[in-house]
Amino acid sequence: MRVAAIDVGTNSVHLLVVDIDSRGEVSIVEKARRQVELGRGGSGMERIAPAAFRRGLEAIGAFAAAVRSLEVDHVTAAATSAVREAANGKEFRDTVKEQTGIHVRVISGLEEARLVYLGVRSDLDFASGPAMLLDLGGGSLEWVLACPSPADNPASGLLASGTLPLGHIRLSSSLLTTDPISSDEISTVRREVSAHSEALIAAARQHGVGTVVGTSGAIRTLARMATLARGEPRPAQRHGILMSTDELGELVERMTGRKRSWLDDLPGMDPRRRHTLPAAAVVTHAVLECLGAAGLVTSGRSLRDGLIQDWILQNGGVISRRDGATGPRDRAVLAVIERFGVELSHAEQVVRFATALFDGTRELHDLGDDDRLLLQHAARLHDVGHHIAGEDHNRHGEYLLRHTPLYGFTAPEIEVLCQLVRYHRGSLPKRRHSAYGSLPRVDRRRVRILAGMLRLADALDRSHNQPISNLTVEYSEGALLVRAVAGAPAHLERWAADRRHTLLSNALDIEVSVRVENPPAPR
Repeated sequence: MRVAAIDVGTNSVHLLVVDIDSRGEVSIVEKARRQVELGRGGSGMERIAPAAFRRGLEAIGAFAAAVRSLEVDHVTAAATSAVREAANGKEFRDTVKEQTGIHVRVISGLEEARLVYLGVRSDLDFASGPAMLLDLGGGSLEWVLACPSPADNPASGLLASGTLPLGHIRLSSSLLTTDPISSDEISTVRREVSAHSEALIAAARQHGVGTVVGTSGAIRTLARMATLARGEPRPAQRHGILMSTDELGELVERMTGRKRSWLDDLPGMDPRRRHTLPAAAVVTHAVLECLGAAGLVTSGRSLRDGLIQDWILQNGGVISRRDGATGPRDRAVLAVIERFGVELSHAEQVVRFATALFDGTRELHDLGDDDRLLLQHAARLHDVGHHIAGEDHNRHGEYLLRHTPLYGFTAPEIEVLCQLVRYHRGSLPKRRHSAYGSLPRVDRRRVRILAGMLRLADALDRSHNQPISNLTVEYSEGALLVRAVAGAPAHLERWAADRRHTLLSNALDIEVSVRVENPPAPR
C-alpha cells in the first residue's frame, strides 16, 4: 500500500510518501517541503494573506501532481493553526479541494500533539525517564510528555499534552517586531511563555522529564547552528543533534543582537528562516528554562510521520514490528540490517568477540556501558558496506551509515559509529583523516580503542564460518593474551588475528598477543 501524508503548516507544507507492507513496516518513497508562510503577511493570524493563499495552493497542487505520478493509493492531509485560526481557512480548504481533489482536514492543537507523538514515539529513548516532545511551528508550540507503550495501544504512553500560542511566525508578527529585537521584547516573550506553561510545568513536575526532544525544522536549525558554533562538523542528518540550554542562550544573544539581514553570516543559518528564527530561539530557550532542562536532542520525524502512523492504526495495522526490540537504537540497527542484507551469523559472532574483548579489558580502557553498546551496534553493522561492494566495504559502510536514518542515536554517536565501521579494517585512524581528525579528543580515543576491538573480533571470524567457539582475555604483567579456542580448522582466523591486533595494542598502550588453539582432547 502506498500512502501520502500532507502537512499544511503555518510556515511550510510537507509531503511524505511511503510504502507500507503487510507487517506495518514503512519505506520512504518521497519527501518534499515548500515554505509558504500561510501565517505571514496577513492581519496577524486572522486571515491568510492573498500571496500566502496563492503559495499554499501552488505547493499543494505540486504535491497533488507528485501523488498522482507516484500512483499513491491513499492521501491523508491535515492543516494546523494557520488554517485553523484564519477567517478564510475554510475558503482555502475548499479551493484546495476544488483545484487538487485533496481533502485537507483541520486538526486541533491537541490532535496535532498526538500525531507528533505517534510519529516520533518509536525513536524515543526512555532509559532516563519520560520524554518531553517540543514541536515548534509557525503558529503554535505543541508539547507532549510520553512514556513507553505497546505498539497496539500507543495512546497509553501519552502522559500529558498541550498546545501553546507561541509559534515563531505568530510571535515575529506580534511581539518581536523591532530589528534588532529589543531586550524589552525578549522579556515580553519570556513572560508569555511563563504565563502559558503552567500545565507543561505541572506535568513535568508530576512525572519527571528524562529527555527533551525537539521535532520541528526551526529547532533542528538551531541545533545545527549550535553544533557549528562549538566547532564541530555540520551534522549529516536531521535527528540526534544535541543542543544545550546554555548554547541556545548564546544563540539568542547572537541572533537578537543584530539585524535580521545580517543573520545569514551565522554558520548553519537557513536564509529562509532569518525573519522568524530569532523568535524560535527565544521561545525554545524560555521553555527549556521553565523545564529546568539542560538541553535537548532533535528528532527527524514530525507531524507528517504521525499522519502515516495514524493511518496505519486506523486501518488495522501496527506501528512497527520493530517495537519488539528493546530500544530505539536496536530498532534503527535492525532496520539497517534488513535494508542492506547484513550477514547476521557473522555479525553476531563479531558481537560476541568484541564484547568479550571489551569486558576483558575494562581495567585498561575505563570506558562505560554506553561505549559497550555502541561497540555492539558497530559489530552488527561493520559489514554493511558489502551492499555496495566488497572492496573498500569499510568506507562504503561509513558512507551508508552517515546517509541512512539512524533514529535513536545522537549525532555524536552516529559519527563515532561511522568511524568504527570505517576503521574495522584497512588503514589505522590518523589525525589527517578529516572525519576522524575533526572528532573531539575524547571521541578519538574511543574510536581507537573500540575500533581496535572490532577489527580483532572481525579477524577471529575471517572465514565467516564461525570456527572459533570460545574467546577469553587474560591480562598479566603488562601484557594481554587473547585466547581463542577453535572447534574447527581456523587457518584464516589465525592469519588475520596475527595482523590485526596492532590498533588495539597501540590504543591500550600494551602488548597484545593472540593464540588460536584447538580444544583439549577428551579424556
